[in-house]
Amino acid sequence: MAMKPLRVLIVDDEIPLRQELRIFPWENCDAVLAGEASNGAEALQLCEACAPDVVITDITMPVMDGITLIRELRKRYPKVQMILLTCHSDFHYVQEALRLGALEYILKVSMEEDELKQALDKVRAAMMKERIAQESEKREQRMLQAALFGKLLHGQTVESSDWHPMGLDGEKSALLVRLMINISHSAYLSVKQPIQQLLAEMERNDPSWLTWLTLREKEYFILIDAGQPSELVLQSLGIAVQAMNDLIFRDCPLMDQHSAVHAIVSHPFKTKEELASSLAHSTEWKDALFYDYAMESQVFIDHPLLLTDMTDKKAKEMNELLRKASWSTSALRECLHGEFIQWCSIHRIKPEQLKERMLNWQVDWLKVQEGEELDGSGIAQLMEAQTLSQLVACVIRAINAVEQGRTRSRVEIRSAVQWIKDHMQEQISLPHIADQVGLSPHYVSKLFREETGSTVNQYITRLRMEKAVELLKHTNKKVYEIAEEVGIPSYRYFTVTFRNWTGVSPTDYKRHS
Repeated sequence: MAMKPLRVLIVDDEIPLRQELRIFPWENCDAVLAGEASNGAEALQLCEACAPDVVITDITMPVMDGITLIRELRKRYPKVQMILLTCHSDFHYVQEALRLGALEYILKVSMEEDELKQALDKVRAAMMKERIAQESEKREQRMLQAALFGKLLHGQTVESSDWHPMGLDGEKSALLVRLMINISHSAYLSVKQPIQQLLAEMERNDPSWLTWLTLREKEYFILIDAGQPSELVLQSLGIAVQAMNDLIFRDCPLMDQHSAVHAIVSHPFKTKEELASSLAHSTEWKDALFYDYAMESQVFIDHPLLLTDMTDKKAKEMNELLRKASWSTSALRECLHGEFIQWCSIHRIKPEQLKERMLNWQVDWLKVQEGEELDGSGIAQLMEAQTLSQLVACVIRAINAVEQGRTRSRVEIRSAVQWIKDHMQEQISLPHIADQVGLSPHYVSKLFREETGSTVNQYITRLRMEKAVELLKHTNKKVYEIAEEVGIPSYRYFTVTFRNWTGVSPTDYKRHS
């Protein structure tokens, strides 16, 4: 945990001593002289401007003595460390200063370079200890805050005690910022740590940033003090968003150069009810960005344009648009890039409803193409599309694959897939599958990944989890019964796998489905 050079403020009414300390080799102690003052009152004025980490002060001075200065520093700047410069006759003052929180004292008459260096090392150690304690406390508070946000997002009951970590007292106003990162999973993993380091640095250095937290991949929440001028808040937020975009485009230079990070800013709120409302408002923007991601702005405050439901009439319009272009793959690609995007941008169908309709259309279209089927990876990519352009890209990839013959799997793999589906309730292993299709396990594994885009185990897990979701939604079976039905008799293993797959436990999923 690196620390910046200590910023030192010297306070003494004796000019020769200040001159001596002015030429002290501070850089050898990993420190810099930030300023000097002749009394406590002058030092307090300088503290606002030079932001010292440590104040080295005499005790007996005119206007304001060292003891009074220490008391004032403790009230106004509690993080500042203090070292006393004293004479033998001041020892009873030294005891009072140490009681008030001074860290060390040095006798003026015998002060040497090593002694001052040791005192600064003690200051650095105290600051490091305090920072570690604060960060540990902050991590614990962040976990509690994340748990509360998780409950709010999933519509769960929130107890009064759950609100305590938010510190909402009905008097102090705050802003909720929701950061959304629109990049692939692999790209996100390469920038995840730098992004979180950037957020931690912003929280440390900007007093208006109260906290930040994350619940799910590629999404962060920030609470900001609304008492700051709005232009400064937006400026700080804009800097953070631009820095994240710079990180992403540096690591992923081939990405579409639209902003990969968007920030949704709420109106000021004071109460827990208003926080819940602000969170719901940010979810509206999250869906709207499916269409608006390419806007020049990176920070959004006002309400988004409304989204609409996919009615039967609109579904018929969309299907007719695509049907007319389906006479050739080139015409279909041109339609998807042009008229289809225009139609979607006008109607602004709720993203999940649009994706479901497009999935159904794509499945039907593939059946006409000599019985082609959409593989599991294609379905996942389409349903996980975060923007309209990503959705279109997924569909066009499937069209191109058909055109180039890449979706025609070998008969052995088609047989393996069907056998897996028919025996999902049983314990399935790669050697069992290999025996059924007459190939070696190694060769089956290689072909399966090439043909389906996933490993055998990934494919089996996906089938089982999709079946489990269906059973949880549409039956009253117990969780352990469903686990057995999908071929995972271990209740604990089923629960862990289901949570990893969906983000919630089977019990919670059933309760809210």
